[in-house]
Amino acid sequence: MRVIDRFQAIMAAVFFVAAIAAAWRVAVADGGDIWYVPLVLAVASAMMTLGALRHRKKKRVQNED
Repeated sequence: MRVIDRFQAIMAAVFFVAAIAAAWRVAVADGGDIWYVPLVLAVASAMMTLGALRHRKKKRVQNED
């Protein structure tokens, strides 16, 4: 796995954990005015995951040729 693939996978995990922690903090502290923070982190995690998977899929297709 190349360095960029590894970096994207690690960052996706970090953003996912941050989204869970932020959602918990918003729920516990009744932070209705910052409800969007966990949403932004979850979207960032999903985009990093999809980017890593798409990059890995392109690499496999190129190797088969």
